[in-house]
Amino acid sequence: MSLRTKFMLALLLTGLAAVAMVGGLAYVGMTKKVDLIRREQAAEHFYTAVSGYLRTYGSWQAATAVEPFDNYMRRYQDLRGDRRPSPGDAGPDGERGPGRGPRPEPEAEGPPDADARLPQAPPPGQAPPVGRRPPPPRGNGEPPFHFILADQDFRVLLGAGVYRHGEVLPEAARKDARPVEANGRVVAYVSPEGVITPSKQELQYLQAMREALLAGVTGAAALALVLGVLLSRGMSRKLSHLTAAVRAMHGGSLLQRVPVEGRDEVATLASAFNDMSEKLARTHEELHASHQTILAQAEQMRELSVRDALTKLHNRRHFDERATTLFSHAVRHKQPFTMVIGDIDFFKKINDQFSHATGDAVLRHVGEILRSHMRLSDLVARYGGEEFVIALPETELPQAAALCDKLRHMIESFPWHEVHPELKVTMSMGVYADLAAGTAEAMLQKADALLYRAKQTGRNRVCFG
Repeated sequence: MSLRTKFMLALLLTGLAAVAMVGGLAYVGMTKKVDLIRREQAAEHFYTAVSGYLRTYGSWQAATAVEPFDNYMRRYQDLRGDRRPSPGDAGPDGERGPGRGPRPEPEAEGPPDADARLPQAPPPGQAPPVGRRPPPPRGNGEPPFHFILADQDFRVLLGAGVYRHGEVLPEAARKDARPVEANGRVVAYVSPEGVITPSKQELQYLQAMREALLAGVTGAAALALVLGVLLSRGMSRKLSHLTAAVRAMHGGSLLQRVPVEGRDEVATLASAFNDMSEKLARTHEELHASHQTILAQAEQMRELSVRDALTKLHNRRHFDERATTLFSHAVRHKQPFTMVIGDIDFFKKINDQFSHATGDAVLRHVGEILRSHMRLSDLVARYGGEEFVIALPETELPQAAALCDKLRHMIESFPWHEVHPELKVTMSMGVYADLAAGTAEAMLQKADALLYRAKQTGRNRVCFG
């Protein structure tokens, strides 16, 4: 899952959770408050009705003998105008149900107080007036009220489905009971215990609250989704620059620059990334330069270790290693291979007669003549003192002998008088080209024997075999 998707989901879930929490708390608090207000109002109406009922008839026993409290309560609700129509009420045309009298006319004005609206007792010997047909009892047989009524001795008169008739009201229920007085004495107690059944209007109000909450959740989800898309797009665009730069650095391009937008954490990260990239690139360049310097120095050290300091030719150790490799290659591929060893004639006499500095100059010039006439594949080295060796891969004996004779002549004809007026220099050489000797070292020994023959036969010559 991409960071953009995660960010959108986080905003969406956060918005939904916030709306659900706030809406839920508001809904619970509102319903509790409405229920409390409705309970207080219902309890007040019930208390007013009970007070009027008992003051009208004097006592509960006398009152129930004349008129059941249910009828009185319904007449009281009719006078208040808050009872819901029942099947026996008038229809839309104003007609009453069968066997009922005409609907009473509404009063022009409401009574000045609650007591004025209470139904009055009927004349002696006459049934109590009935404004409307009593509604049929509820399916569970409960009365249309839900409060507890007890007499002056706290014996239950109306239990509201909580206590049985005649049961003594517990001490806990007596604490909140409200006394009802008639003729200056307490004749009953009203307890607010019970459950209030919501009316149709209240249910509609609660449904409206739920619908409003659902609409709020839907709107918050849509808003969170839109904000998530917009914010995640901007953030993903910023992070995409960083991602591309990191990938480029991984590919080897260390110097990267990303745009720094704003002053948030992503901008701080981008700025830090730019600084880091610049430092890494600079450090890498310094390391690369240092590495190249080390490589060059290592190459110089290697060259110094394999070359003669005076003549700049390879030294004896390097020649022995390379000659062995060239010999093995020639044997494996069945190619010709020639070994040459040369020695400057009367070199000790040159040192003694003209000085060691002159001898060093002779060595340098001889080495330069040998090196300048070699192929890249050939190997020439100062073998020690005034001795020089040459390895000629892929070279037959006649060609090698001719090359050595040319070199001998060049050394002899070099303008040595420029070094010293009386100086003359020659070289004797031995050339061997038979791989049957078995090793490069053995071939060099054979060539050395031929060099010895050249010196014995007069020097300044080439002997080969």
